[in-house]
Amino acid sequence: MEKASKAPLVSVYCMTYNHRDTIEETVKSIVDQKTNFPFELIIHDDASIDGTTELVTSLKEKYPDIIVPIIQKQNKFFSCNIAKTYLNPAAKGKYVAICEGDDYWTNEDKLQKQVDFLENNPDCTLVFHAVDQAMPDGKKMTYRPLKKSGFVNAETIISRGGLFCPSVSLVVRREVMEFFPKFRDKADVYDYPLQILAATMGKVYYLDENMAVYRFAGEGSWTAQRENSADIEHLENERQWLSLFNEYSGGRYEDAVNFHLCHLYFTQWRKTFDKSLKKDAKLFAKKLPFAKKTVFLLAILAFSVLGRGANKIFSAVKKLLLK
Repeated sequence: MEKASKAPLVSVYCMTYNHRDTIEETVKSIVDQKTNFPFELIIHDDASIDGTTELVTSLKEKYPDIIVPIIQKQNKFFSCNIAKTYLNPAAKGKYVAICEGDDYWTNEDKLQKQVDFLENNPDCTLVFHAVDQAMPDGKKMTYRPLKKSGFVNAETIISRGGLFCPSVSLVVRREVMEFFPKFRDKADVYDYPLQILAATMGKVYYLDENMAVYRFAGEGSWTAQRENSADIEHLENERQWLSLFNEYSGGRYEDAVNFHLCHLYFTQWRKTFDKSLKKDAKLFAKKLPFAKKTVFLLAILAFSVLGRGANKIFSAVKKLLLK
């Protein structure tokens, strides 16, 4: 990083909770970035109880010109939007990058490449890239949402859901990060509504380079912290805030919203075979254009008859749905 006294061009948001075993690797991957601009690393420790807090404090001493710690005495995860309440007011950068305390970056030029693109394309609001997904068993698999670099339309961002743009890969303009329409305030997640907002405020660009590792369902992650909450609560929350988004956007992206909700309810129904989830999946399927409606309704019929034995059939046709 360039050593400079001027304000940072990028604020890196790092939300951490009980990441004692990973936070040092995370921080090192960020502070080792090679850039021609200054950046800051804002670490929000959400009252960790495993020694993470002490590590964050020592890392601040090691990198005093880069790290800005925010240490909570009580956990804030379920009581407020942490980015809105704590990180945004502390940020000084023109851009915001995200790297949670159990993820890490693998390319020392990552920030420079993404910021260069944003600087050269003022109508672009968000840049993301390919990543490795590290599973709990230690295995890694490369996730490339697209086959080549290029702009991605809002319909794709909305229909493919929050995992389409991995949070560890995001660099977004600060004005997007700080804008909270009603639908974004309602959401119980921060990355998916942020991606949708960026896609509807400007252009989103995908950089087809693998430059980070996302630990899937790692300890202290959003998934792990919500493991005692029913999936149905998150499902209903997503339905509610996407309905608000539909109102906010004047129904312009209604087909994409319905596709995503259909896929969401269908996926959950396949896990539980709860009749109410099947009913909702069919409800949203019937709102889709003819081809996608037909594929979903046939898939629902196949699982109704064959149960989980229909998984292979669905895997074969799923690519058709995502075109």
